[in-house]
Amino acid sequence: MSPSPLGETLQRARLARGIKIEDAERVTRIPRKYLEALELENFGILPAPVYARGFLRSYASFLGLEPNDLLPFFPVGHVDEPTMTPLPEVNEQRTWNLNGIAAIGVVGALILLVIGLYSIGHNDGNAFSVNNNQPQATAAGQSAPIDNGGVAASLPDLKGQTQQQAVAIINATGADLIINSISATNTPAGQVIDQNPGAGTEVGPGDLVTLTVSK
Repeated sequence: MSPSPLGETLQRARLARGIKIEDAERVTRIPRKYLEALELENFGILPAPVYARGFLRSYASFLGLEPNDLLPFFPVGHVDEPTMTPLPEVNEQRTWNLNGIAAIGVVGALILLVIGLYSIGHNDGNAFSVNNNQPQATAAGQSAPIDNGGVAASLPDLKGQTQQQAVAIINATGADLIINSISATNTPAGQVIDQNPGAGTEVGPGDLVTLTVSK
Protein backbone atom coordinates (compact mmCIF):
# COMPACT_ATOMS: atom_id res chain seq x y z
CA MET A 1 0.00 0.00 0.00
CA SER A 2 1.55 3.30 -1.08
CA PRO A 3 1.66 6.11 1.40
CA SER A 4 -0.81 8.98 1.15
CA PRO A 5 0.33 12.53 0.26
CA LEU A 6 0.72 13.32 3.97
CA GLY A 7 3.65 11.08 4.83
CA GLU A 8 5.24 11.40 1.41
CA THR A 9 5.09 15.19 1.49
CA LEU A 10 6.71 15.38 4.94
CA GLN A 11 9.48 12.97 4.03
CA ARG A 12 10.28 14.65 0.69
CA ALA A 13 10.38 18.07 2.29
CA ARG A 14 12.82 16.88 4.91
CA LEU A 15 15.10 15.08 2.48
CA ALA A 16 15.03 18.02 0.09
CA ARG A 17 16.43 20.22 2.83
CA GLY A 18 18.99 17.67 3.91
CA ILE A 19 17.54 17.47 7.41
CA LYS A 20 18.14 14.35 9.44
CA ILE A 21 15.34 13.04 11.59
CA GLU A 22 17.57 13.57 14.65
CA ASP A 23 17.96 17.27 13.77
CA ALA A 24 14.20 17.64 13.39
CA GLU A 25 13.69 16.02 16.76
CA ARG A 26 16.16 18.39 18.41
CA VAL A 27 14.69 21.55 16.89
CA THR A 28 10.97 20.74 17.12
CA ARG A 29 11.33 18.91 20.46
CA ILE A 30 8.96 16.26 19.10
CA PRO A 31 10.07 12.68 19.91
CA ARG A 32 11.60 10.91 16.96
CA LYS A 33 9.12 8.06 17.07
CA TYR A 34 6.26 10.51 16.46
CA LEU A 35 8.08 12.21 13.57
CA GLU A 36 8.71 8.87 11.94
CA ALA A 37 5.08 7.86 12.59
CA LEU A 38 3.91 10.95 10.70
CA GLU A 39 6.19 10.26 7.73
CA LEU A 40 5.27 6.54 7.65
CA GLU A 41 1.64 7.32 8.46
CA ASN A 42 1.82 4.94 11.39
CA PHE A 43 -0.95 6.79 13.18
CA GLY A 44 -1.54 4.04 15.72
CA ILE A 45 1.41 5.09 17.91
CA LEU A 46 0.54 8.79 17.91
CA PRO A 47 -0.90 10.29 21.09
CA ALA A 48 -4.35 11.79 21.49
CA PRO A 49 -5.68 13.67 18.41
CA VAL A 50 -5.20 17.10 19.94
CA TYR A 51 -1.48 16.38 20.48
CA ALA A 52 -1.05 14.55 17.16
CA ARG A 53 -2.43 17.51 15.18
CA GLY A 54 -0.13 19.80 17.13
CA PHE A 55 2.86 17.65 16.19
CA LEU A 56 1.79 17.75 12.53
CA ARG A 57 1.47 21.54 12.55
CA SER A 58 4.87 22.03 14.19
CA TYR A 59 6.66 19.53 11.94
CA ALA A 60 5.10 20.92 8.76
CA SER A 61 6.02 24.51 9.72
CA PHE A 62 9.57 23.40 10.49
CA LEU A 63 9.85 21.86 7.02
CA GLY A 64 8.48 25.02 5.37
CA LEU A 65 5.12 23.49 4.54
CA GLU A 66 1.63 24.86 5.09
CA PRO A 67 0.03 22.82 7.92
CA ASN A 68 -3.54 23.53 6.76
CA ASP A 69 -2.77 21.87 3.42
CA LEU A 70 -1.82 18.63 5.20
CA LEU A 71 -4.47 18.44 7.89
CA PRO A 72 -7.19 17.10 5.51
CA PHE A 73 -5.00 14.02 4.94
CA PHE A 74 -4.65 13.41 8.67
CA PRO A 75 -7.11 10.71 9.81
CA VAL A 76 -8.00 12.56 12.96
CA GLY A 77 -7.83 16.01 11.41
CA HIS A 78 -11.58 16.50 11.43
CA VAL A 79 -12.47 14.56 14.57
CA ASP A 80 -14.07 16.74 17.21
CA GLU A 81 -11.96 17.08 20.27
CA PRO A 82 -13.54 15.71 23.42
CA THR A 83 -15.19 18.28 25.59
CA MET A 84 -13.96 18.26 29.12
CA THR A 85 -16.70 18.66 31.69
CA PRO A 86 -15.47 20.88 34.51
CA LEU A 87 -15.27 19.15 37.84
CA PRO A 88 -17.61 20.41 40.55
CA GLU A 89 -15.98 22.87 42.87
CA VAL A 90 -15.28 21.39 46.27
CA ASN A 91 -15.11 23.67 49.25
CA GLU A 92 -12.45 22.18 51.43
CA GLN A 93 -13.26 22.50 55.07
CA ARG A 94 -10.48 23.92 57.13
CA THR A 95 -9.19 21.59 59.75
CA TRP A 96 -7.37 22.74 62.83
CA ASN A 97 -4.40 20.93 64.21
CA LEU A 98 -4.97 20.06 67.86
CA ASN A 99 -1.38 20.93 68.75
CA GLY A 100 -1.80 24.34 67.15
CA ILE A 101 -5.02 24.98 69.07
CA ALA A 102 -3.35 24.01 72.34
CA ALA A 103 -0.39 26.30 71.62
CA ILE A 104 -2.72 29.21 70.86
CA GLY A 105 -4.58 28.58 74.11
CA VAL A 106 -1.38 28.55 76.17
CA VAL A 107 -0.15 31.78 74.57
CA GLY A 108 -3.51 33.45 75.15
CA ALA A 109 -3.53 32.41 78.81
CA LEU A 110 -0.03 33.79 79.31
CA ILE A 111 -1.01 37.10 77.71
CA LEU A 112 -4.06 37.39 79.98
CA LEU A 113 -1.92 36.60 83.02
CA VAL A 114 0.61 39.30 82.14
CA ILE A 115 -2.17 41.83 81.55
CA GLY A 116 -3.76 40.94 84.87
CA LEU A 117 -0.52 41.33 86.79
CA TYR A 118 0.21 44.61 85.07
CA SER A 119 -3.26 45.93 85.91
CA ILE A 120 -2.89 44.99 89.57
CA GLY A 121 0.43 46.81 89.84
CA HIS A 122 -0.86 49.90 87.97
CA ASN A 123 -4.41 50.40 89.18
CA ASP A 124 -6.03 53.79 89.52
CA GLY A 125 -5.21 53.90 93.21
CA ASN A 126 -1.48 53.47 92.63
CA ALA A 127 -1.43 51.14 95.63
CA PHE A 128 1.85 50.35 97.26
CA SER A 129 2.95 48.87 100.56
CA VAL A 130 5.11 50.61 103.10
CA ASN A 131 7.93 48.85 104.83
CA ASN A 132 7.04 49.04 108.48
CA ASN A 133 10.58 48.27 109.52
CA GLN A 134 11.75 51.76 108.44
CA PRO A 135 11.31 54.57 110.96
CA GLN A 136 9.10 57.48 109.84
CA ALA A 137 9.91 61.09 110.59
CA THR A 138 7.24 63.29 112.14
CA ALA A 139 5.97 66.45 110.45
CA ALA A 140 7.13 69.79 111.72
CA GLY A 141 5.13 70.94 114.69
CA GLN A 142 3.70 67.44 115.37
CA SER A 143 4.61 65.26 118.30
CA ALA A 144 6.14 61.89 117.47
CA PRO A 145 3.79 58.88 117.93
CA ILE A 146 4.42 56.56 120.80
CA ASP A 147 6.51 53.59 119.69
CA ASN A 148 4.83 50.53 121.15
CA GLY A 149 7.64 48.29 119.96
CA GLY A 150 5.32 46.40 117.66
CA VAL A 151 2.67 45.88 120.36
CA ALA A 152 -0.98 45.93 119.30
CA ALA A 153 -2.70 49.25 119.86
CA SER A 154 -5.99 50.91 119.07
CA LEU A 155 -5.95 52.96 115.88
CA PRO A 156 -6.81 56.65 116.23
CA ASP A 157 -8.77 58.56 113.61
CA LEU A 158 -6.14 59.15 110.94
CA LYS A 159 -8.38 61.10 108.55
CA GLY A 160 -7.08 64.59 107.93
CA GLN A 161 -3.56 63.76 109.06
CA THR A 162 -0.62 63.78 106.71
CA GLN A 163 0.54 60.55 105.19
CA GLN A 164 3.81 60.84 107.08
CA GLN A 165 2.05 61.14 110.45
CA ALA A 166 -0.35 58.27 109.76
CA VAL A 167 2.44 55.99 108.59
CA ALA A 168 4.44 56.67 111.73
CA ILE A 169 1.45 55.81 113.94
CA ILE A 170 0.76 52.55 112.13
CA ASN A 171 4.43 51.60 112.14
CA ALA A 172 4.44 51.92 115.91
CA THR A 173 1.85 49.13 116.16
CA GLY A 174 3.88 46.72 113.98
CA ALA A 175 0.99 46.31 111.54
CA ASP A 176 1.53 46.10 107.79
CA LEU A 177 0.48 49.02 105.65
CA ILE A 178 -0.84 49.67 102.15
CA ILE A 179 -1.29 53.19 100.78
CA ASN A 180 -3.67 53.97 97.92
CA SER A 181 -3.00 57.33 96.30
CA ILE A 182 -5.99 58.89 94.52
CA SER A 183 -6.82 62.25 93.03
CA ALA A 184 -9.16 64.22 95.31
CA THR A 185 -10.49 67.73 94.82
CA ASN A 186 -10.31 70.27 97.65
CA THR A 187 -7.93 68.00 99.56
CA PRO A 188 -4.24 68.83 100.01
CA ALA A 189 -1.83 66.34 98.52
CA GLY A 190 -0.49 63.82 101.01
CA GLN A 191 -3.50 64.00 103.35
CA VAL A 192 -5.28 60.88 104.60
CA ILE A 193 -8.82 60.64 103.22
CA ASP A 194 -9.86 57.24 104.54
CA GLN A 195 -8.56 54.32 106.56
CA ASN A 196 -9.35 50.65 106.94
CA PRO A 197 -9.90 49.39 109.59
CA GLY A 198 -11.53 52.41 111.16
CA ALA A 199 -10.62 54.32 114.26
CA GLY A 200 -10.77 52.36 117.52
CA THR A 201 -9.76 49.05 115.92
CA GLU A 202 -6.89 47.30 117.66
CA VAL A 203 -4.09 46.34 115.29
CA GLY A 204 -0.67 44.83 115.72
CA PRO A 205 1.90 42.61 114.01
CA GLY A 206 0.29 40.52 111.27
CA ASP A 207 -2.61 42.95 110.77
CA LEU A 208 -3.05 45.07 107.63
CA VAL A 209 -4.02 48.72 107.56
CA THR A 210 -5.02 50.47 104.35
CA LEU A 211 -4.73 54.24 103.96
CA THR A 212 -6.30 56.26 101.16
CA VAL A 213 -4.24 59.38 100.56
CA SER A 214 -4.82 62.28 98.16
CA LYS A 215 -2.26 62.98 95.50
